[in-house]
This record gives sequence, C-alpha cells and structure tokens, in this order.
Amino acid sequence: MNKFRLAIVTYIFLFLLCPYPVLTQEVKGPKMVLKERVFDFKEVKEGEAIEHTFLIFNQGDQPLEIKNVKPG
Repeated sequence: MNKFRLAIVTYIFLFLLCPYPVLTQEVKGPKMVLKERVFDFKEVKEGEAIEHTFLIFNQGDQPLEIKNVKPG
C-alpha cells in the first residue's frame, strides 16, 4: 500500500511541476505531413513507364519549401 501511495504522490507532484502550456505547445514553422510514406509499385516490366503522386501537406504556420528530392 505504501508503494501505491508513493506512486500517487509522485504522479501528482510531477503533474503540478509540468506547466500545462508546455504540454499543448504547438511547433512553430513548417510541418510536412505525408498521407503515405511508401508506395509499392508491385511488379514492373522493363521499359514500362510508371508514376505515383505523393500528397504532401503543410500543417505548420509558415511556408514549406521542398528544395531537394531524391528517389529511394
């Protein structure tokens, strides 16, 4: 029972020490979010042209600049 009380007191103490705005603080600047990170093209025949569009969203509060893209 003493361990349980210690755990409760520790939890309450830590909760009171952490300022609430820090827990809800949003990241400033651009924030790139991908709907999907990987796409499987399955089997591709040699010489066949294939393509796929990755949707990129900016959920930040500043413009997102994509300067360099490299195929994986």
